[in-house]
Amino acid sequence: MSRSESPGTDPASLAASAVKPAVRTETAPRPAAPRPERSVEYGEVRAGIELRYELKLVSDEAAYPELRMALRLDRAGIRTLYPERIVQTLYLDTTYGKLLEENLGGLSAREKLRLRWYGPSSERVHSSLERKCRENSLGWKEIAPVAGELELAGRERRPFMLDLLSRLDARWQARLAGYEPAQWVRYRRQYLTTADRRVRLTLDRELFFSDQRRMGRLSDSEPTPSPRVLVIELKCSPEDHDVARDLVSRLPLPIGRCSKFVLAAERSSGPLPSQLEV
Repeated sequence: MSRSESPGTDPASLAASAVKPAVRTETAPRPAAPRPERSVEYGEVRAGIELRYELKLVSDEAAYPELRMALRLDRAGIRTLYPERIVQTLYLDTTYGKLLEENLGGLSAREKLRLRWYGPSSERVHSSLERKCRENSLGWKEIAPVAGELELAGRERRPFMLDLLSRLDARWQARLAGYEPAQWVRYRRQYLTTADRRVRLTLDRELFFSDQRRMGRLSDSEPTPSPRVLVIELKCSPEDHDVARDLVSRLPLPIGRCSKFVLAAERSSGPLPSQLEV
């Protein structure tokens, strides 16, 4: 009789006891993250950020009547979503144009930093700061409201940036380190949607550009010579991408790349950052 055995021990029970059960480690379940709200107008939401597909079409501004007629007659039942308004944007960039170079290079992953406000005013404005990211055709935005009225036109560059930073939290202050005003863009925007609201459209015309890179004070009094273009953007959730492309195929404009930030910094308005002397 072995040492481990004792009188009356069942051999089968003894064999079973020799097999040690696997140790099971349990961890406390993680609390469920709050489910973000979903917006039909802006697309899929992940971690509090709305993801959307964006398609852009560009044409001469003279094509506007033809495009509006095509939209009115389209079977998607396109209609006005919001009243028309003036959109103004002050794009920010580094001294040597890091963000501009990324957009000119057509990188699949790129971003823009911009101050945005609405209406014709340019002196004291209620605005928000936006970080617009893009990866191929997928885009999303992070938005930080700027507290109070921000003094803009006629302001010296450095005091303006210091004032802007003082109105933001530490995360956005760190994000804007090394950035300064680059391009001032203004245009008239119409907001449209399909009848089922699966695709949202914007029509931008009367585009105005003013290069701020060489100005000591912010100003929209010196427009940059630029072509008169019409820009239409279609935005939708990822699952409605095919619906948007089908709508594009019925419009009398080709799909293509267009960035107002890049248009504002065309060669006619000054050297591109890669050509600046260091």
